[in-house]
Amino acid sequence: MIIEDGAFLGSRSIVVEGSRIGEEAVLGANVVITSSTKIIDVSGEEPIEMQGYVPPRSVVIPGTRPKQFPAGEYQVPVALIIGRRKASTDKKVTLNDALRDFGVSV
Repeated sequence: MIIEDGAFLGSRSIVVEGSRIGEEAVLGANVVITSSTKIIDVSGEEPIEMQGYVPPRSVVIPGTRPKQFPAGEYQVPVALIIGRRKASTDKKVTLNDALRDFGVSV
C-alpha cells in the first residue's frame, strides 16, 4: 500500500495492500480501501469509477451500491469521492499536527 504525504485517515478507516491513497486525500471514518474496492467519484455530473486508487486531495466517505447475485440483490461496499479537500480541512489537520508535535492530549 502507498499512502502519500499529507493524507488524513479517519477513525476506523482501513487501507490494505495493493491500494494507493493520493497526496492530501481525506478518508472519512470507516472507509475501506483495497486493491479491488470500487471508488466512485460522485462530485461531478457523471460518476467516474476507479479501483484501489484515491486521487490527491479527494474527500472520501463509505457508501454502498446494489449488486445482483444468483441469490438476489445485495448492497456491496464502495468508497465515494464527494469532493475535494478545502482550506478548512487543511487547518484542522494542521492543528492536529501541532497538538501531536507538542504532546498535547485532548
